[in-house]
Formats: sequence, structure tokens, C-alpha cells
Amino acid sequence: MRVVAAVARKELRDAVSSSWLLMYAALFTVLALGLSYLGERNLGSVGFENFSRTTASLLNLCLLLAPLVALSLGAGAIAGERDRGALTYLLAQPLDRWELLIGKFAGLSASIALATLAGFGIAGIVIAFYASTLAVGTYLMLVALVLALVCVMTGLGLVASVISATRVQALGLALLIWFVAVFVFDLLLIGMVSATSLGGGGLMLALLLNPVEIVRVLAIIHLEPDLQILGPFGSYLMERVGTGGATAILSVALAAWVVVPVSLAAWLFEIREA
Repeated sequence: MRVVAAVARKELRDAVSSSWLLMYAALFTVLALGLSYLGERNLGSVGFENFSRTTASLLNLCLLLAPLVALSLGAGAIAGERDRGALTYLLAQPLDRWELLIGKFAGLSASIALATLAGFGIAGIVIAFYASTLAVGTYLMLVALVLALVCVMTGLGLVASVISATRVQALGLALLIWFVAVFVFDLLLIGMVSATSLGGGGLMLALLLNPVEIVRVLAIIHLEPDLQILGPFGSYLMERVGTGGATAILSVALAAWVVVPVSLAAWLFEIREA
């Protein structure tokens, strides 16, 4: 584990010394504050009127931006080293392939988490200062879900990086994963439901195939458990097992999504030539 920790520290130092970390944190903070401030406009007012509702307005931003950053950085982790000709040198060092990959996963996830926490922290302080009601627990729950999603998407980015010959290919595959998970997945499932006899159980399994959808439903359950907002998949789950059951099932599925992609990436890296 010392080798993994050393690789992770190097990745974290490289990330902290680069400009992207500051840019991501600054962009996230500005967008979070702006979206939160303007989020009340549809309700007839502008400003940080309600902490819980403001937290809900941040959800779409988190589901859009955090996966994109995590996938992009994960995609460059191995493929980037291969492009620079450094991968052969790294593998010649006294470390196993899985140690290199897990170390990169830990370092990248930690760096993205730090930037996300900085954005959430600054936005949270400002929102809490001006909001008329406080729901700190709800806000922290959203932060935890976003950090879990960062780990999932970093792992998927690493899978794309391992199986791609170049960084450009890996980034293209990562962007495809992001586009499908964020924009296309729901439309595909609705089309499948309309064209086939997919039952309720199939709907629930379909929900678990998309970590972005898992995080979205988990967040909405605790923010505003409206069946219309949850969509057909989340609504079915809530009706069948209730809030507690839905939370447990989705939490286990999200934990599996954290573990499986990075494990798959490590296995593929072990069997693939440099």
C-alpha cells in the first residue's frame, strides 16, 4: 500500500500544481452561486431564499460538470503516459500494474474531490449566510453523493484510458460515456419501455445501470420526493419499497459502481500490453 500511497501523492501534487484544479474550483463556485441566486426566479423571487431549494437547484449542475471533469481526467491517466512514452518507464519500476492504476485513481479522485469541496464550501458559506432557512444536512448529503459520483466517473475514465491506444481516443470514449449517461440514457430507456414489455422490475434494473441516475434519484428522494420529479424509474422504486428501501438499494448500487469500474480497469491494465 505504500507504493499506492506514493503514486497517489504524486498525482495529487501534480494536480494541485496545475491550473485546472483552480479553474474547476473557481468555475464550480461561480456557477453554483449564480445558479443558486437565480434559482428562485421561477418562484417569483431572486436570491438565496431557501437553503433546501437552493441545494436542489445545484443538483443538475453537479450531475453535468463533475462527471465531465472526472471522466476527462481519468481518461488521460494511462493513455497520456502511453502517449508521452513514459508508461514503459513507469512499469519498469518496482511496482505492480494494479498499484500504479489504483494510485492514479486515488490521487485523481482526491484532487477532484478537493476542488469540488472548495466550490461547495465557498458556495455553502455564502448561501447559508443569506438563506432564510438552513438545511445543512441536506447540503452535506448532496456533497457526499457528488463525491461518490466523482469516484465512479474517475474509474470509468480509467477504463477508457486503459483500453485506448492514445489519449485522444480515451478522451473521445470518455466524452461518449458522459453524453450517454447524462443526456441519452433516459431517452433510450423510455424508448425501450414504449417498444417492449419491460416491466417494473426491468425499470428498476435499468435505473441501476446509470450511476448519474442513481445519484439524481437519491438526491431527489431526500430533497423533494415528488414522484413526478423522480421520473418513471425512481417513482416505481419508491412505490414498491418506500424511501428507506429505495435509499438502501440505491446506496448499495452506488457503492458497487465505485468499486467495479476501478477494479475492471485494474484487471484490464494487468492483461494489456504497455
